[in-house]
Amino acid sequence: MSSIKKALLVVGNPLRGDDGVAPYLGNLVEREGLGWKVFYGEDVPENEFNKIREYAPDLVVVADATTGMNVGSVEVMDLSDDRDYMYSTHNIPMPILISYLRGFCEAVLFLGLNVDIINTLEVKEGLSEVAKKTAQKGLLKLKEIEEIFEEKN
Repeated sequence: MSSIKKALLVVGNPLRGDDGVAPYLGNLVEREGLGWKVFYGEDVPENEFNKIREYAPDLVVVADATTGMNVGSVEVMDLSDDRDYMYSTHNIPMPILISYLRGFCEAVLFLGLNVDIINTLEVKEGLSEVAKKTAQKGLLKLKEIEEIFEEKN
């Protein structure tokens, strides 16, 4: 049983193709019963901040679709330098959102799920097979992150 309280904030619009890769990951996490509380931020992740603060997690992982790197890869990124962050569908830059979360949770990580930008530009439901596989890799990465944090605590 996990001793740390974990939150996953998933960002992305499921109506924009592969931009919905993070919400898809959130569904996988809930189905697997991994003990992560999933918050669905969609296009306005800041709307979930009060709920996350009330939950008072020890660790927050923010997952979002990214582009500009190897399609299908999953990266834990440091967003203190926003040049590392290539793409976002929401109005507030991710480094600012991360900074706000760090105001009430010291351990905040960003998980970039790299998708092909072409598959995010139009309104369409459903993910490509590559994005589904990327979400599966994201699930494995979350398990690794959890193991690391469990060892530290």
